[in-house]
Amino acid sequence: MFDPSNAELSEVVVHSVGMAEQPAILSDKSVDISDNLLNDVLKDYFLRNFRSHGFYSFEHSSNIALNEIYSYCCNFFEGNVNFIDFSKKVALHLKHVSVHPKIKSGELYILSFNNMVVEGELVDGIGIFKSESKEKFLQVIQEPTGLRVSCQFGTTPRKLDKACLVFNTEKEMGFKLSIIDNTNHDEAKYWVENFLRAKLRNDDFYQTKQTINLCREFVEEVVNTNNNFAKVDQADILCKTRDFFKANEVFDLKEFEEVVLEEPQIAESFRKYKQKYEEAIGCDIPDSFKISTDATRQSQKYFKSVIKLDKNFHIYIHGGRERVERGFDSDTGLNYYKLYFDNEM
Repeated sequence: MFDPSNAELSEVVVHSVGMAEQPAILSDKSVDISDNLLNDVLKDYFLRNFRSHGFYSFEHSSNIALNEIYSYCCNFFEGNVNFIDFSKKVALHLKHVSVHPKIKSGELYILSFNNMVVEGELVDGIGIFKSESKEKFLQVIQEPTGLRVSCQFGTTPRKLDKACLVFNTEKEMGFKLSIIDNTNHDEAKYWVENFLRAKLRNDDFYQTKQTINLCREFVEEVVNTNNNFAKVDQADILCKTRDFFKANEVFDLKEFEEVVLEEPQIAESFRKYKQKYEEAIGCDIPDSFKISTDATRQSQKYFKSVIKLDKNFHIYIHGGRERVERGFDSDTGLNYYKLYFDNEM
């Protein structure tokens, strides 16, 4: 978990990185952040969205030292390069990888932080942020004859487009990173894959997130009507999965199969599906790991179990499979659900 409350902003540089045919505009001096209001706005804008994201690390297929951003960060943290020159190298590398025609122009903010608390450790850090979205706003200016109103375009401090925090810890593992990438499909995730070349860490957050996604895909692709399962069976497994991750601190595959899947043939199908899933993601998911509360909280959208009946009804299932009965009425030729309950709310 990252706690930004005590972080101190020490230096800020802004560059402009254009599209493929546009040159980059590089600054030779830092932004004056002595104004307390500006300092607070910048810290809030750049840090507030990082609280519950999993951690990444820089990577490279052959040698981590060949990862450009990793190498630049090492030099800066070790005091081998000043902040302005470091920020220019980062900007030029971003320009070099911004080759897709739909990548947007924008400002690249490079920030230096002190006293950042990440998983209980006090560290320094670097922030790399690209702002692409512009919004209209009104500016009121007082003049001798009255007030003048003008319309301008600027960056709203409400949403980050692309961001990365590099924490000065665990250098030998590629540093500890936190990343935001509000990209679209056309940009092919160039921020993470081409610019940063980072991967999500195989820690409890990653393992929890991947296991929940595994369960969701298993329900969709195996526990379905093509294999003689009713929609209510899908909803039941999703609800039990949700409750299992909320109620336990540790994931144990055997216990999960007994509590959630229950039937041996479903558990066997799940293990076979798990092997295929691991091959697809290129990483093994251990049979036992600590459950991440952050990953569980972020995955709540996967546990919305809704049975849609034609265009007339939606049944929201939160649990209690034994109180839902599905059948077929031969007189009307229609399927039906029968629900049993104690009280009408």
